[in-house]
Formats: sequence, structure tokens, C-alpha cells
Amino acid sequence: MAPSRHCLFDLDGTLTDPETGIVRSMRHGLSAVGVYDVDHATLRSLIGPPLWDGFTRLGVRDVDAAVAAYRERYADIGMYENEVIPGIPAVLEALVADGWTLAVATSKPAVFAEKIVEHFGLGGFFTYVAGATLDGSRRYKADVIRHALDVLGAPPEATVMVGDRREDVAGAAECQVRTVAVRWGFGQPGEFTAPEVISVVDTPADLLAVLRETARTPSARVADQPSAQANTER
Repeated sequence: MAPSRHCLFDLDGTLTDPETGIVRSMRHGLSAVGVYDVDHATLRSLIGPPLWDGFTRLGVRDVDAAVAAYRERYADIGMYENEVIPGIPAVLEALVADGWTLAVATSKPAVFAEKIVEHFGLGGFFTYVAGATLDGSRRYKADVIRHALDVLGAPPEATVMVGDRREDVAGAAECQVRTVAVRWGFGQPGEFTAPEVISVVDTPADLLAVLRETARTPSARVADQPSAQANTER
């Protein structure tokens, strides 16, 4: 197997902590269709997968209207109620210096993802920002990853996905791409048990170490990286 030199990064919960802006924008979208009683924990659990699917699971009848209202607030305010995970810029800088080609692969519409990456000073690290389409024609993580691989000309066996949710793992696996899962995002431990997961890491420093190890020994599973700083990087 070829060394891993392409890395796809999920955005929400992996590169940035978007909880405040997304949850507030979800409430705005739901209130627009008369839904007011969803608790914070439930809304937080919906961060990552496509918004249409999350609103559908909540029983929203007019999902299109809720999504439109969400996007109205999110485009104006919500996407900037966000912060870069401490330590992530140093990881990206080190990987680029090591010769990796980096891209974003997110279920968020690309038009928003591109603005977020640029606004928070991360644009210079990424060759491409792959995201969903506003019309939903490219919505699921596997579709986004496949699109990113095509644009980059990246072999799946030489690519690693970094993400914080089950959808990242499953979408990457569908494209024959392995995953490094991060614990500082929105996923739960049970989301990272698939054989395609190389390792589960606690900190950006651990992430860098694992990615460098995959470049040296691309076919091996790397041990999970426990850390006394678990969940403190957000």
C-alpha cells in the first residue's frame, strides 16, 4: 500500500468548534416552522450529519422551510460563532511542511465551508474545500469524499480521513479510505469501532503523530492515543 500523503479533514468538530452558531441557527430554523421545545443536547447531537436528515429525525414537517431559515441566520451570523480548535493550525502547518496534500471534506455546503476556512485563517493549508451542494444533490459524506478524491486525483489507499462522527468513518470506508477519529468533537466512543479506523486520538498533537506514523507504515493500525488532556482541546 502506498504511503498516506493525502489527508481530508472534516470541518465541524474536527477543525473548529461550531456548537454555538449551529445550535442557535438550528433553533432559528425550527422556530420558523413552529418547533420550539428541542433541548440543547438533542440539537448538539445533530451537528455533523446533513441538516435535512437531522430536522427529519426531529419530525419537522416542512424541512425545506426550516433549512432555509437556518441558512438565513447561519450565513449572517452563525458560521462566525465558531472557533478553531487549539493546536489545529500547528498540525496543518506541520503536515504541509512534511509534503502532505490537505483538503476539507464536510457535509456542510461548500459555500459556507469555504468562507469559514478563509475567515479563520486556515485557507492557506488546503488545496481544496469539498462540501455539500445547496440543492442537496451532493449531501452525504461518501459523496463529498468521492468528489474530493476526484478533484485531488488522490488514490484512496494513499488518503486518510480525519473526523469526529460515525458519518466520517462510514463515508470514508465506502470510498476505501481509512479514518483517524478525534475525541474532541461531537462523536461518541461507539462511533469509532469500525475496522477502517486507524486510531482514535485525544489531542491535535496525537493526531499529528498518528498521521506521520501512517505515512511510515501505511498498512498498520496505529494504537489509540490516550492523553491526560482528553477533551480539553475544544
